[in-house]
Amino acid sequence: MAAKATRAELDARLAEVGGSLTAFVVLRLADEAPGGLELSQRELAERMGVEAPTMVRHLDRLEKEGLIERRRDARDRRVTRITVTPAGSRRLGVLRKVADAMDAEILTLLGRDTYLALAGALDRLQEHMTHLAGERKCLAQGAHAVL
Repeated sequence: MAAKATRAELDARLAEVGGSLTAFVVLRLADEAPGGLELSQRELAERMGVEAPTMVRHLDRLEKEGLIERRRDARDRRVTRITVTPAGSRRLGVLRKVADAMDAEILTLLGRDTYLALAGALDRLQEHMTHLAGERKCLAQGAHAVL
């Protein structure tokens, strides 16, 4: 319940400056792609843990707002790459300030040691659950291959 309440509070604060938690996460992931590479729609969906059609709806909205651009990959025209526009970078900066302020508020509330312990525990949980989901997906694909 704490996670749900925290998420709702952050989403409400981001809405006050014209954003949302989803917009913040998509823009941040697209902007911080490793090695300066542009992520594909599929890669963004995987990193967010959402299905491709859900990601398409998010990207449609961000593109309509002028915050991202889609372009076909030069080597594989089936792949659509996502680029954050200058307007998207400005919006991301505003959203990041809101998220950073809330993060600082949580740090103050919990204290440094508890905050770091909680962050570490949550990272371990995410890694473990992601690993389990990957194993489940591989098993399901293997079962389909046998059928």
